[in-house]
Amino acid sequence: MATKPIGYDFWRNVLHSPQFVAAPMVDMSELAFRMLCRKYGSQLCYSPMLHSLQYSQDFLYRKDNFSTCHEDRPLVVQFCANEPDIFVSAAHMVASQCDAIDLNLGCPQAIAKKG
Repeated sequence: MATKPIGYDFWRNVLHSPQFVAAPMVDMSELAFRMLCRKYGSQLCYSPMLHSLQYSQDFLYRKDNFSTCHEDRPLVVQFCANEPDIFVSAAHMVASQCDAIDLNLGCPQAIAKKG
């Protein structure tokens, strides 16, 4: 079984050592915005923060809140979660469409608190 790269090997070999990163923004980091960021030099982009429970259970939420394309790489998908099993379930659903998954452990935005 092949081992996954970790630490600097992951940064260098999977994410290609990006210098310019478009961080996640609540309700702003959808595909069109990420592609615009990439056009102007962003080498790594994050998805908007997704709610893991909604993502894992609601097809319409998935359809409305996450999309990507071949040119949208490397990509980090960010989830908020408070249940490990639900987070893992949501992460498995996007694993083939991204290069990394980020767990947001605390966001002061009202939309995050609401979810």
